[in-house]
Amino acid sequence: MNTAIDQRPDLHGLPVVLLLADRKVVVVGAGNIATRKIEGLLNSGAKNITVIAPIVSEEVFEWEKKNLLKVHVREFIESDLDNAYYVTTATEKSEVNSKVFEVCESKNIFCNSADDPNNCSTILMATVRQGDITVAISSAGKSPALAKWLRQHVQGEMGPEYQDLMKILSEERELLRSNGFSSEDIDWSEMFATGVVELIKEGKSEEVRQVVRSVISKVTEAKSE
Repeated sequence: MNTAIDQRPDLHGLPVVLLLADRKVVVVGAGNIATRKIEGLLNSGAKNITVIAPIVSEEVFEWEKKNLLKVHVREFIESDLDNAYYVTTATEKSEVNSKVFEVCESKNIFCNSADDPNNCSTILMATVRQGDITVAISSAGKSPALAKWLRQHVQGEMGPEYQDLMKILSEERELLRSNGFSSEDIDWSEMFATGVVELIKEGKSEEVRQVVRSVISKVTEAKSE
């Protein structure tokens, strides 16, 4: 028997980051699953969230008290999606999820529906965040459990030292660009092969910076000749 996943061969889409800070986000539903979705939206920088649901969890009400979102305790109506950029549904009523998706499609609004891939234009990935570093993992909706396990595995490997390494790389990249060079010309794999991750774990930031500059100089000096 075909599953809903099997009916969606297009689930291998383009991984992107949606910048939600200044966009209207609507969540239809406010139970346990929706509450987790809302928490993820808040952690992703969404600041204009509207929640629509006839029954709302205490945690969602607490967020409303802190002015982190707005709550409408009622059933969904089509006009709730006016000017929305991103919508997520997490209700126990498949007809509601379908209606929300239908309206989103007609208005070209990004839509995610919890555990309902046939009513999605976006699929959320399991993510690991370490400062400005984000690693996202997807199983194309076929095994959220495997994606979750992989996320936990990556999370165990990626400590705060990676944020320190990124800071150094970002600073050196900006310096490179200010001198008229492109970071695309650098063979960064050579740098990682020198053991910079181990050095940064040992707190040897200046040694890491010297390694980075050594790799960069091979390109800049060659182009300057």
